Amino acid sequence: MTASRVASTVVVIAVVGGSLFVGNVRLSILVGVLVTAIAALGLDVLVARTGELSLAHAAFLGVGAFTAVNVGSRGAPWPVTILAAVAVTAAAATIAGLPSLRIRGLQVAITTLAFQEFAEVFLFSRSDVTAAGRTWTRPSFVSSDIRLYLFALALLVLVLVVRLRVGVTKAGRALLAVRDVQDRAVCFGVEPGPSKLLAYALSGAIVGLAGSLFALKAGSISANDPFLLLESLQLVAILVVGGTGSPAGIVTAAVLVKGLPQFMSTIPFTHLHADRIVPIASAALLVIAVVAAPDGIGGLYRAAGRLLDRWLDPRARLRPEPRARSVDRDAPGAARLPHVQRSLSLRMPVPALLEARDVRVEYGGVTALGGVSLEARRGEIVGLIGANGAGKSTFFNAVSGLAPVTGSIRYRGVELVGRRASGRSALGTSRTFQDVGLLRPESVVENVLLAQTWLARYAAGVGILGMGGSVRTEGELRRRARLALELFGLDHLENERVGSLPYGTMRIVEIASAIAAGPDLLLLDEATAGLGPEESQALGDRFLAVRDELDLTLVIVEHHVPLVARVCDYVYCLESGVLIAEGKPGDVTADPRVVESFLGRADAASGRSSR
Repeated sequence: MTASRVASTVVVIAVVGGSLFVGNVRLSILVGVLVTAIAALGLDVLVARTGELSLAHAAFLGVGAFTAVNVGSRGAPWPVTILAAVAVTAAAATIAGLPSLRIRGLQVAITTLAFQEFAEVFLFSRSDVTAAGRTWTRPSFVSSDIRLYLFALALLVLVLVVRLRVGVTKAGRALLAVRDVQDRAVCFGVEPGPSKLLAYALSGAIVGLAGSLFALKAGSISANDPFLLLESLQLVAILVVGGTGSPAGIVTAAVLVKGLPQFMSTIPFTHLHADRIVPIASAALLVIAVVAAPDGIGGLYRAAGRLLDRWLDPRARLRPEPRARSVDRDAPGAARLPHVQRSLSLRMPVPALLEARDVRVEYGGVTALGGVSLEARRGEIVGLIGANGAGKSTFFNAVSGLAPVTGSIRYRGVELVGRRASGRSALGTSRTFQDVGLLRPESVVENVLLAQTWLARYAAGVGILGMGGSVRTEGELRRRARLALELFGLDHLENERVGSLPYGTMRIVEIASAIAAGPDLLLLDEATAGLGPEESQALGDRFLAVRDELDLTLVIVEHHVPLVARVCDYVYCLESGVLIAEGKPGDVTADPRVVESFLGRADAASGRSSR
């Protein structure tokens, strides 16, 4: 049992148990706390998954509440009323999130602040919106306070399940990619724009659910109810105190920040001085919580969970390290990734798997590539060498769709120039990056799963609901991920956070992730950077093995000339964005222009570089 599950279980038991010892007044406070907790969890979907901060979630809460009263007071069944509140709020949040398609960071927070002000000043002041004078009568199954509380608790559990489902589907992984490596997310088959809007819609839907619960509790509401900016700031404070990404921490923080001050006002002594004691005590509690737990209450839960894991399993005390694994393709049980079926025939009569003709890339008048042409034939390992700034990574960006290109790049006979970058992985291309394009806060296996996004061909909503074979698909993707990690001897590290691994190990994880995506063409950008001579030697053997076993074509950008000479079938050398030599490794490294440009005056034949 993970730390988060232990913490969630403890919190739920505490909240349920506490309800047995309070009267109706405090029970009503608990329902209000659950409303706040659900709204905060909705905000956390946006903040934790995309890194975008919203200051309009109190307004979204109001949109859900007013929609519920408008629909419910007209005699609609309660399920229809709640669904209407969810749908309308999701739509409002999506509209508020449209500016995030062009801007990021604090600028997005300002645009959501504008929506909050618009809702307060113009939207909630209209009587036809607020349904002034209308009342949504409670259905019979929540007629009593205890029944309403249990229903609110059931909705909280539902939201926690939805959050769990988001975290184990391609939608959740796509949101993490948008948060951490947005500029490169397209290389995993992720569309950043739609993924952001999905996060806003999902966040708004959860807050709309909280709004409908608030309306169910209050019956009738007005613009003076807690839908103002201060409430949005309080939701942000709950996330800070609870810890983003920790549902248990957020629920606990909602109890402390929202519930405890209200409980204090019901105590006989503080009741007489509630207007002075409660605000001071609440502010002091907030400061103490932030100072004592910088990572939030969720951080404390995770630390407690790690201690529990070490106590229950002594092996957890040992820090796992990468282990070498020899690749014997004929050995029983050797790791083999299943072949990926594509819509394009593998027997297309093209002279090369990848053909680049007169590829040019310019940035603001500066030429990064000046008419480069090269080929990579099926089953080859092609080397791309040159000094720093020669244009090697720029060529990879051109193939991946990350650079403005003129010329022609054909892959399996299909023209890539002008094609969406996010669709190229589905054609059979995959790549690594010069500075490691991984999600460092996430686990190794989550990164490998992210690379397989194009293989998860189910809709986001279907995955979150666990329908349409999405559970089976996710199981298959996890099996592929483990096979890819096993191929590189990393299977025992699958649950380790990538950022905690040595740099060289991170590079191998990135290669395993790229291979798990099921490509025919693998672009490796300085794969041996950060590795020692022996590790580079072993990785070169692995290149040959995966080429033969998985029938891959590799194009590698590499400064390690002995590795290039040993594993490559053909080599191209660039200088200042121009191709200066091509041919067999021995011929290229002996070319006087290559010696002068890249190898220096060292003995080229020996493979020593003057770098």
